[in-house]
Amino acid sequence: MILFYAMKVYKILFLFLFLFINSFAQETAIKSLKIKSLDTSSVNKETFNLKRITPSGLTNKEPKKFFNYNLDFDISSTKQEIDITGKTDLVTPTWKIRQTFNEGKLNKSKFSKDFYLGELETDSDYIIIKCRDHEYVDGDRIRLMINGAVIHPNILLSSVFYVVDIDLDEGYNNIEFIALNEGESSPNTAQLLVLDEFGKQLSNKKWLITTGYKAKLVVFKK
Repeated sequence: MILFYAMKVYKILFLFLFLFINSFAQETAIKSLKIKSLDTSSVNKETFNLKRITPSGLTNKEPKKFFNYNLDFDISSTKQEIDITGKTDLVTPTWKIRQTFNEGKLNKSKFSKDFYLGELETDSDYIIIKCRDHEYVDGDRIRLMINGAVIHPNILLSSVFYVVDIDLDEGYNNIEFIALNEGESSPNTAQLLVLDEFGKQLSNKKWLITTGYKAKLVVFKK
């Protein structure tokens, strides 16, 4: 019984001794803790001497030079200089006039007379007259008459056909085109197309006359 109490007292003493030593050790460790300054200027960089690796990505690669944008010329260079004063090897462009006009170049004395456009026959009740300036359009004007009656007193001839329908009398019909002027270039020039009422072409003539003279066409209605 005495031995039991002695063992119990011994355990209690051992527990107190353990707690005392552990507490003393913690206090000693806390007291010996030192906090260094945050100033890193005194830190030796050789301590952290690591081999740095620079990664090669899309943004730091060497650019490839496809074109040379340097326009400076080196005078001392042995390269041949460009001569812009030399003659070109290209074909010299030429202009070709596709249409030439006789108006203004001919002797107009031979046009100072009436011009006969011929005679034709038709069964049509009327004919279609088309006339235009087939030469240089310079303001030629004509008067259109049939059997002495004025159909149109003043027609300006252009590059587009002037069209008019003319009723025919039985027998002969005298159609006259009187030159009112010669435009800017002599003589008065025109192309005449005659069609029947069905659109069939009966005549295709041209005239060259001076002012006051006429081109005459005779149409016989059967």
